[in-house]
Amino acid sequence: MYKVLLADDESLIKIGLMALIDWEDHGFEIAFTAESGEEAIAYLKNHQIDLLITDILMGEMSGLELIQEAKELQPHLKSIVLTGYQEFGFIKQGLLLGIENYLVKPVDEEELLTTIQSVGRKLNAEPNVKGPKLLQETTTLMDNTLLRFINGEIDKKDCLDRLSLYNIQFNQSYYTISILNFEHFSKNEIKRNIRSYIEENFSTICLFSPNQELIIIFGGMTEEEIIKKNQSLVNQLCEDHKGIGLFYLSMGKSVKTIDEFEDSYSLAREYSIYQLYSEPNVLIFNNHMVGQKELKSQREFKENIVKGLLHANEDTLEIIELFFNNFTRKSKFISPEVAKKYTFDLISYIHYSIKPDDLSHYTAAVEKMVYSSNIQELKGILREYCHELILSINHQVNNRSPIVQNVLQFIHSHYDQGLSLKTLGQQFHVNAIYLGQLFQKEIGVVFSEYLNRYRLEKAKELLKTTQDRAGEIGKKVGYSDTTYFYKQFKKNVGTTPSEWRKI
Repeated sequence: MYKVLLADDESLIKIGLMALIDWEDHGFEIAFTAESGEEAIAYLKNHQIDLLITDILMGEMSGLELIQEAKELQPHLKSIVLTGYQEFGFIKQGLLLGIENYLVKPVDEEELLTTIQSVGRKLNAEPNVKGPKLLQETTTLMDNTLLRFINGEIDKKDCLDRLSLYNIQFNQSYYTISILNFEHFSKNEIKRNIRSYIEENFSTICLFSPNQELIIIFGGMTEEEIIKKNQSLVNQLCEDHKGIGLFYLSMGKSVKTIDEFEDSYSLAREYSIYQLYSEPNVLIFNNHMVGQKELKSQREFKENIVKGLLHANEDTLEIIELFFNNFTRKSKFISPEVAKKYTFDLISYIHYSIKPDDLSHYTAAVEKMVYSSNIQELKGILREYCHELILSINHQVNNRSPIVQNVLQFIHSHYDQGLSLKTLGQQFHVNAIYLGQLFQKEIGVVFSEYLNRYRLEKAKELLKTTQDRAGEIGKKVGYSDTTYFYKQFKKNVGTTPSEWRKI
């Protein structure tokens, strides 16, 4: 668990923050609460802390003064500031201290959640090294703001308000979002040098992603100019590596307004999967980089795995070794994010092809993947998922009555409609109460819970495979009330729909 220190002279604020989210579910625990900066410093002198959350204005010592002294004691710690004022003068001082984000009181639950999840990903990615570390980037808040905007988590006005702290303006005719994955991203000095080099020589905006990527926002007067800039960057990195090692640059589509940044970024992420099929040190900017023969081979490979699992064939587990051999077939370097996406695509294909009644194995596998850090861990997760699926298939085939099998098939085909035990009883000419009891006995959950889970699984599929808005997806899978859909999704999945889309 990562340790959190809350510092605020208002007790209600501290109590509210502690109760606003389930901290332990996200790998954090509130280690100490302080009513003043002085009390917080006294604690920090004797206890290790990972995240400091403090009000900007407190008594004699301000929150910014607290952060400054805290970083002298523990240079590694992350910090978030709370403010009820939105006064940019205070926030600008915080930029120099590398704050993760500023949260306006009353604190929004979703913004707090996405901020600590971002902090958690950074802490997970950092090496566990004792002693002083390099000074934190002063662009942390800018990176977080842009990352949340291109992921659709904050609106345009909020984004521009926060970026005004950096005097950033978007006045080009065209833009594109590109993703640079490179071998030596974990080396802080190299990745900072690469970022500085790109910003200085290509007039771009760069930001670090927790997924060990450098995201680059290119601008230009024409689409051709932007493509040339991307290709020029690849050429220069090939000529003078600057310690970057092997790399791939994936470019999203050109867009005319910042409102479309999310679309360009999503496409760049999709294109990044083609690292698996191409030599390194290239620009990937369309889906023609993969031949039809390669795509056909991948489809057949996935189909064979599904066939083996449906027949409960344990030998299918050995095919997974072949699946992971593809990671390094073309290159010794494949980015961790692409490895995760490749594995997730296979698990999702298996899940939606077989449609198992027990959804817990799929959800558990995806959650484990989020926190995996290497290919060996991914391989273990995939093997465990397939093994559990084989056991589940063996069990459900031998222990189900014809009436329940028919009801399940009907649910899977009509989940987007208004279903109830009453309507199903009429459909299959059986007493609704008896059907409910039989369903719960054989499936292990009540009908309403199963239907809700199945709808949420279909929503997850649409979030991954379409660009539809979350509210529209909720209606497509059977939720007439968008608010109810959001609440059910967060309650059962543990994240918001937009967060799930990024996994």
